[in-house]
Amino acid sequence: MSPEKKKVVRKAREKEPVICVVDVGNSHTVLGIFKGTKVVDYWRLTTRKETTSDEVMNKVGGLLGFSKISPEEITHVGLSTVVPALERPWIKALDSLLKKHVQVVNSKNCLGLKIDYQNPSMAGADRLCNVIAMRDAGFENAVIVDMGTATTFDVMKNGAFAGGVIIPGINASLDALTEKAARLLPVTIEWPENVVADNTDDAIRAGLLYGFLAQLEVLIGKIKKEVGCEDMPVYATGGWGKTIARRTNLIDKYDPFLTLRGIRLVALNGAGASEAGKDSEED
Repeated sequence: MSPEKKKVVRKAREKEPVICVVDVGNSHTVLGIFKGTKVVDYWRLTTRKETTSDEVMNKVGGLLGFSKISPEEITHVGLSTVVPALERPWIKALDSLLKKHVQVVNSKNCLGLKIDYQNPSMAGADRLCNVIAMRDAGFENAVIVDMGTATTFDVMKNGAFAGGVIIPGINASLDALTEKAARLLPVTIEWPENVVADNTDDAIRAGLLYGFLAQLEVLIGKIKKEVGCEDMPVYATGGWGKTIARRTNLIDKYDPFLTLRGIRLVALNGAGASEAGKDSEED
């Protein structure tokens, strides 16, 4: 590459938008920084449902201190949350810290995505982000399996969010099992060598992991048949996505940043920045 061309490329990169995105889930909160379309920093935090905007600002400010990107470089901010009580503290903190309006993903701010849901406002923001990201990648039909506290199967049909399936996540299933069965104790979650276990701990592991895998494969098959698109791609994301994707040939690709990619698009092109909580008192 000639020196002149290198200079043009460098200038183009310098002008790329820098986007801070936040995905607040029930168990974990993911904070990412994009420069253009590339993830340059990424942090995973524990979600605390009683947190305040001051605590959020302190934590995010500390993380940005380790980033290659300074707060002043950030041009856009996007937020997705499935915990309604945390929307206001996060908006207030991000607005105060980054001095940028916050685009909040919801059914009214989802880049015109058609939502085939009886009550569109009940569709989880993270689920909308997954479909937005797939649409931006050029897909019309797809299944996104997002494996977190809950595992969601987000169905994209003809470019729209067509609904899907929600089942308990692996950790949530283990918690429920050990809480209700007095003789069963929590175990580390790792693949046992055999489905037929000769000890209680491996029996629990086999039930959780192989049982989850069987459930996933059956549901993917039924979704494809019901949608009438047997060759639709299946993407996985979420904390358990990589582990499960390795065990089945029904998942075409694992993308840990899929939800963040959707938030990034809304941050850049959303219908209007939220002012909720900017000057309000918190409980």
